[in-house]
Amino acid sequence: MVPSLRLLAPNLLVAGVLPIVAYALVRPHVSSDATGLALVLVFPVAEIVFERLRRGRFEPIGIIALIGISLGLIGAVAFSGDATLLKVRESVLTGAFGLLCLVSLAAPRPAMFYMGRMFATGGDPERTAEFNELWTLPTVPRRFRIVTLVWGVGLVGEAAFRTVLAFSIPTQSFLIISQVVNWAVLGGLLWYSFASNRTGEREVLALLEAE
Repeated sequence: MVPSLRLLAPNLLVAGVLPIVAYALVRPHVSSDATGLALVLVFPVAEIVFERLRRGRFEPIGIIALIGISLGLIGAVAFSGDATLLKVRESVLTGAFGLLCLVSLAAPRPAMFYMGRMFATGGDPERTAEFNELWTLPTVPRRFRIVTLVWGVGLVGEAAFRTVLAFSIPTQSFLIISQVVNWAVLGGLLWYSFASNRTGEREVLALLEAE
């Protein structure tokens, strides 16, 4: 259902950690936040291209990082005159996705089922059909709903916390600290998803063997 954490560790390093470190090092030597963010885009772009060439599909970490940094770049350009808007731009996105996860719990299949399917299958029709069959296995629907609930609560909480930070600390410090908070939350949510997947696989196999 999800990629191996061991396999994703290099992706987390390249697309998640290195941009934060690079931004902290580069920002004092460039004229604006936009320039610094534009320069560190090279890390998620390189990760996406490398994984596409090596495995023939896109991995989620680089895409998430690319979207986040790109939104930061757009915000830095669009809201350069308003520090508050600049600082809360990403919280709006993560908070909105968290709310989407919570609302989707009322749908036949929750948001994280479709997210998992997108990243696990790469859009391949045969693999998509196989992934859809997972929904018919015992405990799987409940597990996807729990994972979606955890992601929804986690992202809404992260957005609220970063919004508080936006009004509490200077912009330069916020741009660094908020990325650490963002990736710490995302890392925790990914770890939980991996752990839930492993536990769920054992539960399904045990139930199928008992039949």
